[in-house]
Amino acid sequence: MFPLYKNRNFSAIINDTFSLFRQYGKNYFKNYLLLNGGMLLILIVLCFIVGKVFFENIFSGMTSESSQQMISEYFDNNVGFFMITGIIMGIIVLLMTMINYSYPVIYLALSEKNEKPDAKQILAVLKTKFGRILLFGLMSLITFIPIAIAIGLFSILLIVIVIGIPGAIILFAAFTCWVYLTFFDYLNSNNSYFTSMSNGWKMLFSNFWVHAGSTMIFYLIIYAVQGILAVIPYIIGIVAMIATAENDSSEKAETFSTISILMLIVFVLYIILAYLLSNVVMVGHGMVYYSCKEQSENKSLHNEIDLIGSDIE
Repeated sequence: MFPLYKNRNFSAIINDTFSLFRQYGKNYFKNYLLLNGGMLLILIVLCFIVGKVFFENIFSGMTSESSQQMISEYFDNNVGFFMITGIIMGIIVLLMTMINYSYPVIYLALSEKNEKPDAKQILAVLKTKFGRILLFGLMSLITFIPIAIAIGLFSILLIVIVIGIPGAIILFAAFTCWVYLTFFDYLNSNNSYFTSMSNGWKMLFSNFWVHAGSTMIFYLIIYAVQGILAVIPYIIGIVAMIATAENDSSEKAETFSTISILMLIVFVLYIILAYLLSNVVMVGHGMVYYSCKEQSENKSLHNEIDLIGSDIE
């Protein structure tokens, strides 16, 4: 069984995160897709439909002189379609986000007693915790969101002076770590929201540079992977525009239609990757959370004593 309760330094947090995926990755993502895959598929289909309509109109407009007027008229005539689609997508994204961030917390909590929890067990816990998950989101609107805005504005000032960029990155990492640790504490206990918020703050500063630093590393890894994928549409677009610069309108329209499909495929892959990689960040903060619990409560020793007692019986 994977040792959750363990004192971890910087490298241990990173290594244990990927070790858990190497050990339980197949079970982890199988259950994740069983719970979240349906909504992810619906979101992808909706994004593909809306994106196809958008890109086709943009690129077809680029081949005519009245491009801006055509695009404007199209969106004006289809306001209802975009509003309904937007509402449906918003609801799906909200539900997916709730499951996406709760799933790693619940999975790790269940793996304390069950080496490979199944989707039915995870769903049962998710149902019992749904009220707290929803309350956390609502309470965050009046607590973490205003703080995030203040940090964002201050970070812009730091970025402007260039040398303040590292400070802005550290602020972002520390704030993110605080939110995730609060969420872990809130779902894994019966504490009130503000008690968990306080506990998350204490855990963050129990080893600030290790916790904030590991958060930065996780995000750097994710942004690097997503960045490589995000650059592909721009390269395709630039190459296509250069290649079709001297072609007639019909050839340009055909080329741009192909480009729109390629860009949509990349966009869909980007969405899938974003949701899957967010699990790495959450599990990484799980390693931080359980490390903090080990430091404050010495859980591993208590578990060993309990095992000794069960063996005697």
